[in-house]
Amino acid sequence: MTFSFKTLMLGRRLGDGRHRHNSLFGYLVDGLNAVGSLLIFIIMAMIVVDVLSRNLINKPIAGVAELVAASIVMIVFLQLPSTLRHGRMAQADIFIQGFTERHPRLGHGLQALFYLAGAYMLMVIYQGTLPTFLRAWERSQFMGVEGVFTFPVWPIRLVVIACAAITLLQYLLLAGQALVWAVRGGAPAEEEGSA
Repeated sequence: MTFSFKTLMLGRRLGDGRHRHNSLFGYLVDGLNAVGSLLIFIIMAMIVVDVLSRNLINKPIAGVAELVAASIVMIVFLQLPSTLRHGRMAQADIFIQGFTERHPRLGHGLQALFYLAGAYMLMVIYQGTLPTFLRAWERSQFMGVEGVFTFPVWPIRLVVIACAAITLLQYLLLAGQALVWAVRGGAPAEEEGSA
């Protein structure tokens, strides 16, 4: 078995040639999605325990509201690369699917432009968040109410910049694949949705 950059990023075809084995990058993206799902479960449990604590023993748990607010941002960015990789990103499929079937080169070219625009947006998010992450790290910024409940801000910003970079890479991989399909004049049946 040979190992290459293409295998690392896109995976490899299994024996019958129709299915694609997940790549290391795919496992990373899906792993981040799983972490985001686990975080959703933890948030739900915290909210339930806080509500029960407030109603049964009249003692709210300090910091639940702040942790929930911070976790929502992390969940969005943890699940963003997987949403994109598996074709679940919101877009107007009514036009592009029919257009790509009638005009494969132009359709895949438009898809490449869509992916490149997405990559640009994620680059803007990355570049905008990096200075705030560095500032939070250097100044030990925190959220919460001092003396009651506080936690550092930098882990939240680190998740945002790391996942923005991974989503940017996923957009570039999809753009590259769409460009290849535009040049070839269409996507081979076994490669549909494999990026």
